[in-house]
Amino acid sequence: MDTKTAARLISENLASVYAYAASRLYEQDKAEDLASEIVCEALGSAENIRDDRAFWGFFWKTAENTFRKFIRREVLRKKAETSYSESSGFEMVIPSHEPTPEEDISERSETEEQIYLIRRELSLLTKARREVTVAYYIRGKSVSQISDELKISAEMVKYHLMMARKQLKEGYNMERKLGKYSIDPGVFRINFWGDWNHYNGIIDRKLRGSILLAAYKDPLTAEELSVELGVAMPYLEEEIDALEAAGLLYKNGKKYQTDLPILTLDCQREVEEKTKPLYPAFAKEIYDDLKALLPEVRKLCFKGSDYDDNRLLFMLLNMAVVRGYYYSNYVSPVSGGRDLPLGGHGFIWGHDNDWVLQHFHGIEGICNSEDGKTWFSAVNYTAIEKCQDFWRSEFVEGVKLINAAISEETVSSGGDKLAELIEGGIISCQEGRLSANFPVFTEEVYTHLVEKLLRPTFIKMSEKMIEVSDMGEKILSAAAPARLRPQCGDIAKIAFRLDVGAITLEQMLADGLLKLPDKMTPLCIFGVKK
Repeated sequence: MDTKTAARLISENLASVYAYAASRLYEQDKAEDLASEIVCEALGSAENIRDDRAFWGFFWKTAENTFRKFIRREVLRKKAETSYSESSGFEMVIPSHEPTPEEDISERSETEEQIYLIRRELSLLTKARREVTVAYYIRGKSVSQISDELKISAEMVKYHLMMARKQLKEGYNMERKLGKYSIDPGVFRINFWGDWNHYNGIIDRKLRGSILLAAYKDPLTAEELSVELGVAMPYLEEEIDALEAAGLLYKNGKKYQTDLPILTLDCQREVEEKTKPLYPAFAKEIYDDLKALLPEVRKLCFKGSDYDDNRLLFMLLNMAVVRGYYYSNYVSPVSGGRDLPLGGHGFIWGHDNDWVLQHFHGIEGICNSEDGKTWFSAVNYTAIEKCQDFWRSEFVEGVKLINAAISEETVSSGGDKLAELIEGGIISCQEGRLSANFPVFTEEVYTHLVEKLLRPTFIKMSEKMIEVSDMGEKILSAAAPARLRPQCGDIAKIAFRLDVGAITLEQMLADGLLKLPDKMTPLCIFGVKK
């Protein structure tokens, strides 16, 4: 905030400032002096305020601190009044009167501040030292009692007490500044790519996400995390343990560091800014290739061959994206991932934002039926979410029903999942018989379409995916801690290659080459009968 704005706000509220000073001091001239000092202190620090909305909170905190300094100064002045004598020089005159209201307030303020500092330092002790200290000094237990209760030796109890006293003494006189995450916890989202996701609910509280954000760039001790987050150790320790057990936090000695790459919003923006010029010409080229294939595609025998050009082009583009992604991994492979501590196998990474630049809402490459006779692929692009957004829950049940619709099976009754898929326009049910509302191919026709007709197009798509992911890997690796850089190549290949297909689709929509339907339509789902 600029000083001019601060001065205007204060001048409009001078009566409140004086009322604050007068309510705390008994003499008018001192109240006026205090009010003046408060105004000067606030104006002198106003430029440090980044958010104008925080001004009055800052102002009244400044007023409180200024008042305390004022009172301490007044008490010292009265205690140190001197009179000059020719024979003895300066003589200290100690007031013999009862404590004034100002002195009483000062003593109470200092006591309250001392209690606060002790509590602050106690909250930063490790669990073992905190338990021993509280038991000994606050609950009055003996060393032997503490030893029995905590099942540690008496010598270890004494050691913890000695170290706690040392830490409390050092910290008491230390100025500690809370970190930015103490007032702004940030946003952390976790992403998964692999066989089965067991990490959906792991970041279910803001505190866990804040820990991972705070410990990403540099390793921090639990005590440093406590100060950075503004959270006392008793509330922090269980969260740290949970993150470490899930393989999201790595402990080296006494320090913790986030153990998964974070695809930051800054990284995503840098990649998109550098690759943005590629898409207009590329999207037009891919569109022209697909449009030229339509006559040949319509000659094939499959359910959906009579769809209009717009819908068939969505289908072909989606197939080129999915097949191009797999082909890019053949040319420039993603590694096999790893066995994850909570179960499953694959990759996990984070985002420091609420999906601001998310181009995908999920991709399922091959979802087989239990008998292996059918499978389907489904991609939820952000750009088509108003037309297609499959399964919010009950994934396994959804896979069964969609494969049953491909086989046109009969069901005796339906549940909520069936109703959801019907409402979403993905499948239909007439007199108990299910049917798919998306293209369905025999395996032979599908192979011919993808491997023969679409091959030149999906190879172009894969080449662009590799080009963009190579650029993304450099940017992500440059921003990641050294320990996590080996994972950045795989994360970039997964995230940025799929983005190429999604942004190409977005470019076609923006250029008017494709058009979204007015009703729910499974644009990017197709099924195969073996």
